[in-house]
Amino acid sequence: MERRRDHVQGIKQPAAAGKESRKFAFLVHLRSYREDLKHIARPLGWLPDQFYHYTLGKRPLRPFLWSNVAIGADGDEASGSIIMVPYSGRQLLERPRQMLPIVQDAVDLAVSKGATMIGLGGLISPVTLGGKLVAGRATYGVTNGNAFTAVTIFRRLQRLLDEFGGFRPTIAVVGATGSVGSLLCKMLAAQERDARYLLVARNARKLDSFCHEVSRQYTSVSMSTSVRMDDVRHADIVVLVTSDAGSLLNPSHLRENCIVLDATQPRNASRLITTLRSDIQLIDGGLVSVPSLRTNKIGRLGLPSGISFACMAETMLLSLSGHNADFSIGNPGLEHAEAIGQMARKHDHLGFKTAEDHTFGKPQMVRLPEMVC
Repeated sequence: MERRRDHVQGIKQPAAAGKESRKFAFLVHLRSYREDLKHIARPLGWLPDQFYHYTLGKRPLRPFLWSNVAIGADGDEASGSIIMVPYSGRQLLERPRQMLPIVQDAVDLAVSKGATMIGLGGLISPVTLGGKLVAGRATYGVTNGNAFTAVTIFRRLQRLLDEFGGFRPTIAVVGATGSVGSLLCKMLAAQERDARYLLVARNARKLDSFCHEVSRQYTSVSMSTSVRMDDVRHADIVVLVTSDAGSLLNPSHLRENCIVLDATQPRNASRLITTLRSDIQLIDGGLVSVPSLRTNKIGRLGLPSGISFACMAETMLLSLSGHNADFSIGNPGLEHAEAIGQMARKHDHLGFKTAEDHTFGKPQMVRLPEMVC
């Protein structure tokens, strides 16, 4: 089978948009066994996640159709499926070699449903090396959705920075060298040079190399690095864009009146932040408003009707544009951000704008704290 070697070429030469090409699929994993499986049968929500983690983890489970999806004024602009990989994010990260064939089964199921564009949600992306391990096929395209996720977070940060006025905040990007984080840092360095940036990641060598690369290109930008979560307490805004299955950010990590944008799935910000720190404003990052989006109830993935994760929105945008080649694979670049931004503007009659603020999926009114310049 012919393999596509250059997914960037797909940006320049998308397929002609036709109704037959506007089929997509979005792959997801379980956020919580109890929370997700109770929608299938209520008693399944009575057992603890640990039971499912150890019991069901001992036998291979096949992916299945979680929800049908339609988007458009009449529901026929584009349509597709949400395919469930029935494992938790932790299991995906702990057993990637065992999980990869199951992810490939999910891709095959998506293709059998007619999908020509397939998006990778949550921690399915890092397990496939940002899509590299399932991309390069001639019959369908793959995207990890991280370009539009970075664009959506960047737009929300721009609004926050405008509201800060003359105050020069420090922004910590946790997961700075990852697929979303690296693109977000480049966008910030290119267009928002007045803020100070703290880049946080696990690998010190990779982090320092990335920071040097960005600083060399944008010499006026103030950037520092750290491998310690404790150092984010120096930040006025903390952005979480990591690939981790657990809570990394706790109430003790945050300075007074800090604003947190958590764009991770599962969430890396502890729920204790909302109960123990009334001064902290926690925003779900990477959410997009798509009013005409239609799924069944479980297909909303813990979000209100008409709200989508940006990674899924990227998949839909590519499908609406008739794009059926690989798009965002590995770490997307500025050219991917520009291309997906153009697609969003072209289809703005359907939404694809940054959603109003939510916290753990529930609408919130975020107020800006008073700052001292």
